[in-house]
Amino acid sequence: MGFLKKDSDFESGEHFSIVSAECYFQGTLSVQGSLRVDGRLEGAVDNARHVIVGDGGRIAGDVTAQVVVCGGEIEGNICADMLEVLAKSRIKGDIRAKKMIVEEGARIEGHCAIGGEEEISETDSLPQK
Repeated sequence: MGFLKKDSDFESGEHFSIVSAECYFQGTLSVQGSLRVDGRLEGAVDNARHVIVGDGGRIAGDVTAQVVVCGGEIEGNICADMLEVLAKSRIKGDIRAKKMIVEEGARIEGHCAIGGEEEISETDSLPQK
């Protein structure tokens, strides 16, 4: 049993959601603020400001966000302005990002399109496998 928690900071208008370590969530999440995934999420994440996938976290679906930090697993396409891939993480899918940092030991399977001055949007297409 886990939980999907949503808190709001009314002063900044920022929303923060958490998929806890024991939680399994299925479906598309449209997040207007930040999302941390420590459990399993099967479905897409759309329009987030920040997506953080913890060491034990797993997303099986496409991720569209301004900033993505992956310490766990993402099996799906990623579209972000900034992507940070930590040492123990695994990504299986295509990546489109303005900037990308990859730590030694990370595994990435898929095509990468890095750079560009225009902001990445969810409607931009990724390279086909």
